[in-house]
Amino acid sequence: MRGARYRLWQFWRLITQRLSPDELTQVREWLPPSLFDVFRQMSPAEQHHAYSVRHTLAAQGQTNPDLLAAALLHDVGKSRMPLAVWEKVAIVLGFRFAKRLATAWGSREGGSRWRRPFVVAMQHPAWGAEMVNAAGGSPTLVELIRRHQDRITPTEDLYDLLSALQSADNSN
Repeated sequence: MRGARYRLWQFWRLITQRLSPDELTQVREWLPPSLFDVFRQMSPAEQHHAYSVRHTLAAQGQTNPDLLAAALLHDVGKSRMPLAVWEKVAIVLGFRFAKRLATAWGSREGGSRWRRPFVVAMQHPAWGAEMVNAAGGSPTLVELIRRHQDRITPTEDLYDLLSALQSADNSN
């Protein structure tokens, strides 16, 4: 499900999907209280996305607790600078049609208001890793969050976990 159809599906989920009370109770059971508090900082749409990523991994038979927690927390850094829907659309369009520029715009914090979506897109893994580390997340969990958007090679530490996380993230 790639291309325009996929992006429309993502947009629809962004504006309509929320966790049910039962799903939120599950997340509370899966995460220690300090990390659940971090999870709750995400927007309802991001929470739903994270739950879906975890569900995908669990359905694949993944059981590593750091991987499953990373699924729930990989985008928590986005809560540092919440974005409007139009800004999320700008990210998709910017990286689709001007990847080099979008990457440059997001490579450092600060600057013009119009750069803000690209800063969030590029910096949220580091921000999320800091937040989870401060909340007592394990070193492996913190590293999975920090590197969840990185290009990885099979020779790297955590390759299998990062590969699984990226695949589940990309399918949701």
